Amino acid sequence: MTHILNIFDGDIVVGVVRYDPRTDTFSFSYDAGWLGRKQAYALAPAFPLHGEGDPTGPVGHIRRFIENLLPEGRALDIVVEAEHVTRNNIYGVIRAIGRETTGALCFLPEGETPEQDDEPLREIQDAELRQRIAERAEVPLAVWDGKVRLSIAGYQDKLAVHLSDGRMYLANARYASTHILKPEPTDPRMAGLVSNEHYCMRLAAALKLEVAKVDLWRLPTPVLVVERFDRQRATDGVRRIHVIDTCQALDLPVSFKYERNLGSGRDLRHIRDGVSFERLFSVVRHTPKKAMTRLALLRWALFQFLIGNADAHGKNVSFYCRPEGLALAPFYDLVSVVQFPGVEHELAMAYGDEFELGAVTPYDMADFAKRTGTPRSLLAREMRNMAKAAQAAAGPLAGAPVYRASEQADLRKLKDYVLNQATRLEEMLEPMLGVREEDL
Repeated sequence: MTHILNIFDGDIVVGVVRYDPRTDTFSFSYDAGWLGRKQAYALAPAFPLHGEGDPTGPVGHIRRFIENLLPEGRALDIVVEAEHVTRNNIYGVIRAIGRETTGALCFLPEGETPEQDDEPLREIQDAELRQRIAERAEVPLAVWDGKVRLSIAGYQDKLAVHLSDGRMYLANARYASTHILKPEPTDPRMAGLVSNEHYCMRLAAALKLEVAKVDLWRLPTPVLVVERFDRQRATDGVRRIHVIDTCQALDLPVSFKYERNLGSGRDLRHIRDGVSFERLFSVVRHTPKKAMTRLALLRWALFQFLIGNADAHGKNVSFYCRPEGLALAPFYDLVSVVQFPGVEHELAMAYGDEFELGAVTPYDMADFAKRTGTPRSLLAREMRNMAKAAQAAAGPLAGAPVYRASEQADLRKLKDYVLNQATRLEEMLEPMLGVREEDL
């Protein structure tokens, strides 16, 4: 028996996913009506609307695409337990939580349509949210009224909500989620993550990177509130906007989000088939505004160096899918991971061949420039400009009144780290320019 899921963008059918459980294979085909629409876009570069490629065949493209939409780690455990499916049952998981995924797409069983979900808006009061956050070790934050509400990729505890006129609701088909709530982690090793991420996001904005808008709530425990850039308010509700992450843009499985996709064991550390800076920058070829996209990615890469975000991996950069091609989405998940000594600090993507942030040299930066196709003169200009901008903004932001005294103490350490990294960028600049091309 073949199982079918229709993919919708709003009330429009985009295509059909077919799953054969006997062979555990997926196939995909676009709907003829979608192909005839002027504003039709490809789901991802691996699924061209016309021309080369065969998106209808029983290949791995659609499996990888769907897998990248699913939660990971404990978040996935919550879904599979609540829905009584196994972790590797990708079809079962997307069927269960596919009504509102990251981006615009809605996955529904044959015969169902988005309009059939007439669930009323369910309001959440601050007291209830406060209690749910406190009890999430016993009752996962993703489960409300006996139903899993999580359809966001990633590991961290999150809740997607609809905010309107100062009130908060669980989302439904018409009123999609507008914001993502990220409370302080239960893991004591990550204490202070909310203020850390809030600071890093504000610093990125001060350095002129386009980032998702963030706010800091206190219930009284801190909660990071992230405005979704894949949602747009409309008079009759909220319009979903299709985005994909870099793994989807490169047609890679979620396990390839780190450059060392098999880990850093002695016999495996040389295998680097996952998302690297070189592979990330290769996505530029799918964008109409190539110079602008390349520059934005370069600044993103340098910003990870400035804040010490060792976990800047292939699912932390996303792109809008449009008829004319891909367009870079605002940046998100900017965290100074090096501030947490109990977690891994190996870089998700190497600068050149260096996976240790403190060991990056001018040679590694020159190697980074060559691998990403970046003129070294441009890299030098951006290293200088971003260092100067960080030196001006890091201090005042760390002392902002939005942070409590204990948070400001941690952020002063983070600010000092950023200033030190800015100095390193300035000191590497001239030696990087002096590296001979034949030595790379």
